[in-house]
Amino acid sequence: MPCDKLVLLSRRIRSRFLKLAEQHGRETGGYSSFTDLRETEVGLPVRLYCGGFYNGVNKIQLDREVAHLGLKRTQEIVQAICGDDPFIRISRIDWCLDLAGLSVTDFALYTRLERAQNFSLHKSREGATFYLRFSKHHKVLVYDRLARLRMTRSPLVQFYKPSDRLTRLEIQLQGRGVPIRNFREIDRFGKDSLLRGLSFWKLASKRKGLTNVESLAAEGLLHKIEAYGLQGAAKMYTSQAWAYLSKKLLMPMPETSFPNLDRLMRKSIRDWLDNRVRFPRLEKG
Repeated sequence: MPCDKLVLLSRRIRSRFLKLAEQHGRETGGYSSFTDLRETEVGLPVRLYCGGFYNGVNKIQLDREVAHLGLKRTQEIVQAICGDDPFIRISRIDWCLDLAGLSVTDFALYTRLERAQNFSLHKSREGATFYLRFSKHHKVLVYDRLARLRMTRSPLVQFYKPSDRLTRLEIQLQGRGVPIRNFREIDRFGKDSLLRGLSFWKLASKRKGLTNVESLAAEGLLHKIEAYGLQGAAKMYTSQAWAYLSKKLLMPMPETSFPNLDRLMRKSIRDWLDNRVRFPRLEKG
């Protein structure tokens, strides 16, 4: 799964869509009119917000359907709505990577993201979501994609066995966290690394020869890693304290090969940018 959500801002909206907004729209959260274009005669997979109260800007929101479009069709839709506006800005963009055969627990237990200040763990009926980076403008999260598909009764579930595992790694960029703001330059995302600093630590068990107190401390540390993952456990200590404790109490685990996620993410992004959609397109036109 490549691009999973795209939100654009533009001052220009073609008259045809302004009329649709007048006919079908309703006032909502900071905008004079909201229209779901899928429910109109144009049938486009877009949520259109017109007439921002504070700055007059319009919002074009493409949610999960955008993954099935590819960049070319997305550009056609945006041009149909906004015309040739050269100042369309990316307000939010989500990039995703689905990893088959790897469980969320395996991923979260041994993954660290450098320079990430905030960590969060959210639990729901769909399972745990590990936020390796959690801020208003930049989030990196991991969750059980297959569990969510089953909860929402997605037709995609039929392609998986009960024993299959599918983990989603997702990057959410919003506002000033979006490194490339001009929609005309969106293809530059295929060249940059969005997972810089992501690594897998090889810590598994307590060291031999520890004193009774040290042994209890090591077991407590391993319990925190099991509950919150390496990223969450490490954030409970200062960087100096974590470096000392992990080296003093824990020993390396056997060699384990994890995929090169940065390379896989960039390939997934390039596929979408080059219109290589590897599953059925949901939107026609």
